[in-house]
Amino acid sequence: MLYTRQQAFFPDQPEIRWKSVDEGWVFYDPAAGTTLLLAPVARFVFDQLPPDGSTTDAEALIAAVQQEEPDASAQECREAVTAALDALLDANLIRTAPLDRP
Repeated sequence: MLYTRQQAFFPDQPEIRWKSVDEGWVFYDPAAGTTLLLAPVARFVFDQLPPDGSTTDAEALIAAVQQEEPDASAQECREAVTAALDALLDANLIRTAPLDRP
């Protein structure tokens, strides 16, 4: 499956604000009026997605986490990325993209 950052519906929407806290990352989306706490790995995964709207697959994200955390097993990285993607999808920060793009 491919993943991409969620694009703003209106170009003049204010940007999402991020703040690092002991438990992870807090983000505030002024357009939606929501604040959520995400694990550090979720922020790392989000940052791996290109800001230009292009896509990245889960395997590339897993490889990036494995490179960042070489002591972690492949299974631990896969589980961490899967949880991060689920959290980012639930927060509406990313979306899935079709495999066949015209």
